[in-house]
Parts: sequence; structure tokens; C-alpha cells
Amino acid sequence: MTRPGALLVCVTVVLGLLLAGCSGGVQGTGDANYAEDNAVQTVPPGERGDPVEISGTSLQGEPVDLADYRGDVVVLNFWGSWCNPCRDEAPVLKTASEELDAVFLGAQLRADSTAASIAFEEEFGITYPTIADGGSSALALGRWAPRAAPSTAVLDREGRVAALISGVVPSVITLEELVEEAGADG
Repeated sequence: MTRPGALLVCVTVVLGLLLAGCSGGVQGTGDANYAEDNAVQTVPPGERGDPVEISGTSLQGEPVDLADYRGDVVVLNFWGSWCNPCRDEAPVLKTASEELDAVFLGAQLRADSTAASIAFEEEFGITYPTIADGGSSALALGRWAPRAAPSTAVLDREGRVAALISGVVPSVITLEELVEEAGADG
């Protein structure tokens, strides 16, 4: 039998945890200079550094060069077919790629078989290209390089890192806010 006082404590803890997970907007990690797991970090325009230079071959064998997208906001998602959280966020990225005014690109974060990666894209209806490089493209982000999959960088119109999501993209709305901010700043 559950005592009423114990039940009240449980309800209070659960409500506290739920409310702690809700925030009024996009937040970063302050002065940490890295994104923590499941964190959204925005980078002020004066701190963005040089444009990111990434090029390679897509999973389908086509050339991909980030420089071709200067003037556009780019959402660059680092993922792997072996990554369960990547599977969780794939429907959000698919929807966002169809609804937002940004170029979407994928990049493998770790060596992955091309067949498994193509099957992943087909399963989730991903139509934007993924650079098949096994993760070396992540190093081009310098101090903003992702530590794990999934991670998503939003690049401003100059090709500089404007935001980094470490972990699963929380929602299309989160990406929409970051894309709009990057488009206005860069």
C-alpha cells in the first residue's frame, strides 16, 4: 500500500523533472566552448571564425562541396546507420529538410558501410546527400567538431558554424529557429 506522503513526493519529483526539461528557448553552454550532450549551442557572429571547408563524395558517388552552398544556410547532420539516436532524429530531419529554407547535408561520423548507410536513408526517406567520408569532415569544424553521433551544425550564409546541436535534434521548431538566426546573422 502506498502512503499518501510518498505518492506526493513521487509526483513532485516527476513534475520537477518534466519542468526542468522544458525551456523557454534555445540555450547554449555559455563559455564552455563545446556542446554538451543534448545541448544546443549558438555561436555569436563575431566568434564564428572561418568558413568550414568540407568536400567529398556522396553515398551515391556524386561530388559534394560545402563551398557550393555559400549564400545559403546549411544544416549539416553527422550520423551513422549504427546509431539508434540517429534513427530517432531522422524523421525530424526529413521533415525539416522539406519545410525549412536551408540546404541539408549529411556526413558519416564514423566508418560505415555504404550499403547500410543507403538503406538507412531509404528507410527514412532522406533525399539530401550524405558525404561518405567516415568522419574526417567533422574535423573541419575545428573547435565545434562533434564528439559523437548524432550531432548537427547549422552554418550561416558565409559557411561558418552558427550553432551546434550535440545529440538528437529536439524538433523541427528548434532547427527553424537556428536556421532563421543563422540566415539573419550571416
